[in-house]
Amino acid sequence: MATAFSDPREHPALPGLCDGDSGTVSVAISRLSADGCMLEANDDWAGAHDFVHLQIAGSIEMNGKLEWAQGRRAQMRFFGQVHPAAIAKLLELASR
Repeated sequence: MATAFSDPREHPALPGLCDGDSGTVSVAISRLSADGCMLEANDDWAGAHDFVHLQIAGSIEMNGKLEWAQGRRAQMRFFGQVHPAAIAKLLELASR
């Protein structure tokens, strides 16, 4: 049985807001796992950040850091973890 973080299917992106050094940015969140996610913004990222605050689909807030940023895409690693049941619920709602 697949879990939320081992499910190989591609899910629709979740909406989010990312607060960092350069202000608040609307993002599309994909590849959500317990440890992190991919972010895509409308504009290029200034670069990696040591601290960012992410609001996921208006329901979960996580702190973390951007491990890398290239163009409009970035990889965020969470400080802590999102519970697998919360991930499953978010992905279920995004798939509707």
